[in-house]
Amino acid sequence: MRRFFCFNVILLLTAMMAGPSLAGSLTVNFAAGVTNVTTALTGYSTYGDMMSGMNVQAFFQGGTSQTAVWATTGSGAGAATGTGWSLSESGDTFGSTWALNNSGDLAISRVLIDAGPGDTVFDTRYLGDIDGTPGSARGWDFTLVSGGDPFNIIATYRDQVALTGQNPVGDLYRYLDIVFQDTLFSSNNTLGFIADTDNILFAGDIKPVPLPGAIVLLGSGLLGLVGIGFRKRRN
Repeated sequence: MRRFFCFNVILLLTAMMAGPSLAGSLTVNFAAGVTNVTTALTGYSTYGDMMSGMNVQAFFQGGTSQTAVWATTGSGAGAATGTGWSLSESGDTFGSTWALNNSGDLAISRVLIDAGPGDTVFDTRYLGDIDGTPGSARGWDFTLVSGGDPFNIIATYRDQVALTGQNPVGDLYRYLDIVFQDTLFSSNNTLGFIADTDNILFAGDIKPVPLPGAIVLLGSGLLGLVGIGFRKRRN
């Protein structure tokens, strides 16, 4: 419940520290996608050193890409470091700033974070003041803190996460997809943003649920094979 009381205060302080409003635009989307399930969450606070194993993929101008694995860099801190770029975070992700840095020659068009391999999920706000999934408390949607000018950014949360045996609430997601529209994220730029996360309780305990349509098609295929075998035996 700590987050419930502190959220508005932290948001106000963040806005004050950020200074003037950013000239670039930000759109935050939520795509249900394929539901992932996990048994339980560990609690309300996740720090940068608690997300080791996440996959961070950077896409560059010209169509190339590179994937870096998140690792601990210090007490409460972690980062994914590629060639000429990095994504880092230090402190509780509920309110602490992530930093995307580009020091390479190629402009970045997109950054895709798969939190699943790091036993982590993204925790967004759910219907204002409601905590959402049991154990997740109140999340924080993607929020720009610094470096947003002049970029037009679309941040999309993808593939919702639910507790095993329950329907997804709509606040937890496996992926955060950050896309730079019009103006790409060029060299010598740093983007600061907030994106809250939670840890799952058991390592490796997050997996996608098969789509109902795929199950139906698989079942139909198996029935077809059985029918073919039955006809062959009769002949």
